[in-house]
Amino acid sequence: MSRCPPGTFANKTSGQCEDCSEGEKQQECVRCHADCASCDGPGLDDCDVCRNAKAVRYNGECLAECLNSTYYDETANECRGHEPSSCLSCDIDRRRDASGHCVWVNQCSLHSYKDQDGECRQCHKLCHRCSGPGKDNCLNCKEPHFLLNSTCVQQCPVGYYAEDEDERVCERCHFTCQSCVGRHSVQCRTCKPGYFKQGSSCVETCSER
Repeated sequence: MSRCPPGTFANKTSGQCEDCSEGEKQQECVRCHADCASCDGPGLDDCDVCRNAKAVRYNGECLAECLNSTYYDETANECRGHEPSSCLSCDIDRRRDASGHCVWVNQCSLHSYKDQDGECRQCHKLCHRCSGPGKDNCLNCKEPHFLLNSTCVQQCPVGYYAEDEDERVCERCHFTCQSCVGRHSVQCRTCKPGYFKQGSSCVETCSER
């Protein structure tokens, strides 16, 4: 057989057509990274399930243990807590505010910041929290805006995608994507110059079908 039917791929070892994993969208199978038991892309940070049962996932990567300043979420078998609003308790001289952030005990309330004289001043109107008066001093944004390099924008620019699961921020696309729906290599909408669209990935050379 010169070509396998859609939803299957050619196993080069056996020479047989085998079914692709459930959820495969491109009608071709791409091997997961060696650390992944299942994945949504070929990279080491594309794992959905880790091959090592004792490993934990952090941002799609399989690790031996959670990093400092993160905690283990047993339900999802993931490390969490890098988000500023994930704090359960705070260091000495800090308190947990209503949004889950750790702030200094004498820190100003939301929508305000402390100036050089120790006085609380109002943030820019787009900022939810801030470090100064300007529109480029935002720490996070009021809805429906997204944070991009300390500035609140209505929509993320080309090369970024909107991440609103925890903090509303613009995250950079995979380096092959011109525009995207997520950070992985298989979440491209359009490709950067020099790359070709294949399924939802951007590749330097198209593979033969």
